[in-house]
Amino acid sequence: MKKCSSNGFGTQYRECQRSVQKTSSQHQTEPSATTATPASDMQVSRSIESVDQAFEWPASEAPDPFNLTLASKMCVVLILGDPSIQPTVTYFTSGWSSNDVIAVTTLSFQFIVKLPRQPILPNAALTCKAEAMRTAWAAKHGLSPKVLRIDPESGGFAMERLRGHTLTMDMIKSRLPAVIRLLRRIHTTAPAKWMWRYDPVGVVKNQLESVKSSKAMESNDVILIEKIISNTANMVKGHSWVLCHNDFHSHNIFLQPAETRFRADKLMAIDFEESDLGDPMWDLAYLIVNLELEQAPHPMETLYGVTSDEQLRVRAYVPLALAHCAIWAAERGGAWVQHFRELMERLKGVVDGSNRA
Repeated sequence: MKKCSSNGFGTQYRECQRSVQKTSSQHQTEPSATTATPASDMQVSRSIESVDQAFEWPASEAPDPFNLTLASKMCVVLILGDPSIQPTVTYFTSGWSSNDVIAVTTLSFQFIVKLPRQPILPNAALTCKAEAMRTAWAAKHGLSPKVLRIDPESGGFAMERLRGHTLTMDMIKSRLPAVIRLLRRIHTTAPAKWMWRYDPVGVVKNQLESVKSSKAMESNDVILIEKIISNTANMVKGHSWVLCHNDFHSHNIFLQPAETRFRADKLMAIDFEESDLGDPMWDLAYLIVNLELEQAPHPMETLYGVTSDEQLRVRAYVPLALAHCAIWAAERGGAWVQHFRELMERLKGVVDGSNRA
């Protein structure tokens, strides 16, 4: 899902755990991982601490016991189906995903399972299965961890759990050349024939219509974003359609440390749920916004090697990416209001800078 600033990432996560098994995480650096064994005993207490009044991503609810049990059963099947095996089941209180992210561990094996949250909403199983298909396709091209099993009923899927962690903002900035190479690998990989076209302008437009109907944003903010949508649509026409991640940010980039000092660390991408054909400059703009570099995007553009036409599209997409994230926060309300306000301030700063130029 959407992560448009460093706030709430990495060290700002607060662990909520009981007897957490200290293993490396696929989904977070210093993750919020809570042991959930037995699945029927789910009384978990959580607290969110404030850090200099900076926004922190609210923790999601604990998975339903049904999902914890299903995740365990899916993984037991993968290890010869021995019903006597009693794996340890932990979950991550990520706060933004529409799926439960569950870790299943035995003495010899480690898995990550993603399942639609209970109660399952309409089309949730299809959406989760679509992510499973995209992740499996990405894994075949060496871009993502392997998918080991897809549950046909829930659409959930089990993946290998790799040693390593996702990146914080500082970590990604220290590895920018490698990260950009990973992004270019994605953009130059042949897409699957069944992939759709992802139009970020249309996505943000649909988001805004939903917010307008719920009156979750003030009219002045709505008018500003409507102008951004119109301006962006006029500036990004005629681009080629290539494979894109469409949610490429620091916490969807996974670092697998080298096994020996004679080998290099490996970067992979995760969370391919929105991966489809698109404009590669949207991915680059989205990463720029995630790293809070919207006021100084030139180094990122240089690393990617953009043409003059591509540079125009990147700069057109930057305010759209900020609007995308702001609307997403506004839709959720509550604790997300602070994040919405921060994003709108950044968005207005970009717009003001463009007007002065």
